[in-house]
Amino acid sequence: MRVTSITEYAPRAGTLVEFSATVHGEPLPSPIPPSFNQRFHLGDLGEAERVWIAGSFDVPGSLDVEALEWAFQYLIDRHDTLRNSFVLGTPGIERMLYGPGAIEIRQSTRSTFASTSALRERLRMSLERGCDARRFPSYSCFGIDRPDTSTVLCAFDHAHVDAMSIAVVVDEIHTLYDAYRRCPSQPNVDLPPVGGFVEYCLLEATEPLVDPTDERMVRWSDFLTECGGTTPRFPFDLGVADGDTAVQATTVHPLLDAAQTLAFERVCARSEAGMFAGVVAAIAQACTGIGGPAHVPFLFPLHTRHRAQFSRALGWFTTNAPMTVDVHPDLTDTITAAHNAFRAALPLSTVPVPQVLANLGDAFTLSRQDVFMVSYIDYTRIEGHEHFEESNAHHISNATVSDDAQFWVSRTTTGLALRSRFPDTATARSVMAAFVDELVALMRASTMQPGVAALAP
Repeated sequence: MRVTSITEYAPRAGTLVEFSATVHGEPLPSPIPPSFNQRFHLGDLGEAERVWIAGSFDVPGSLDVEALEWAFQYLIDRHDTLRNSFVLGTPGIERMLYGPGAIEIRQSTRSTFASTSALRERLRMSLERGCDARRFPSYSCFGIDRPDTSTVLCAFDHAHVDAMSIAVVVDEIHTLYDAYRRCPSQPNVDLPPVGGFVEYCLLEATEPLVDPTDERMVRWSDFLTECGGTTPRFPFDLGVADGDTAVQATTVHPLLDAAQTLAFERVCARSEAGMFAGVVAAIAQACTGIGGPAHVPFLFPLHTRHRAQFSRALGWFTTNAPMTVDVHPDLTDTITAAHNAFRAALPLSTVPVPQVLANLGDAFTLSRQDVFMVSYIDYTRIEGHEHFEESNAHHISNATVSDDAQFWVSRTTTGLALRSRFPDTATARSVMAAFVDELVALMRASTMQPGVAALAP
């Protein structure tokens, strides 16, 4: 699964097939409130930057329009979050629920494009219009029809999906599409039962309050206080003043190939650490290496799919935990420090973020739109990942505005890659270029250490 942004996505030219949704019946109001992530994302349902996530993959031959209509409609009926709409009610944002069968998907337009850039711009324009939380449905489906190999792309407002959801979408739509093509009259579908994100939101809404004196709450408060009473920042000037934003820039860089990734994993194992600790240690060390501090605080997301029924559900199943990496002269020592910091940070992920902010009250100020964050996802551990490489699967995010740096590191069968999101200023581009060069050199050098190859199985 290649992780990228719409500005970097380069689909081969072809005929763009767009699908539209017809909604039947009226929704029922739900007493279950939106999740914290959804409420933060939706705001007051006013004008806001579109934040959507898409998944794409290739299929052989010309696009089977009927198969894709059926597959996407099946996905909607299977996952309740795709039958949710949101309205502004008296107490705030309220959820409305449609039943299975309420949304009908049909091909609407076909437009042929001779260039990748023209096709991408049309896609982006359609995604901006279709993935809007103020409308329903707030997701879209597309095909790029070609005689030899076609592309399927499904995109969703962030309120309905997270990164893991996109991997599930790619796997399930591909499975459903193939099932319909084999037998249109009676597709044989063998997908496991799945829970619903609405059920998860109910569980979240009934979480018990954490006592302000609880050690986890105290450590959260101490972390944010040490960050100046706000969220952590990338430790370099990126050319954007507080309160301002710039157009988002995105870069995608390979860090390690498959063999180097295995070697780096062995480096981490020598410190009794996992890959995440190794990745964030290298990021912190690279920051220090280009003139940054020896203590690098950031947030990192974790999934909350701890119950079996949510493992394959679509939804925004993530929370965050705070972490600081203490940088040492030798990367292996930094990896050890990062591993210890990661283990200590895990219990803090069990404290709901809204409770942390409520506990801090006026002592906390959100001074920036973005948070310095490092995300890591190992696609090789996800069911169905075997097909991601052969089908040219992509995770695609929108590009909006930015005022800080954020990193997504992904592991696939081809190795490790880094997607960086940051303000598109001359200052930021210079800093990020130096940072990525330092990070790549550091990680690759670590795989050449004496004794690493000897640990190979």
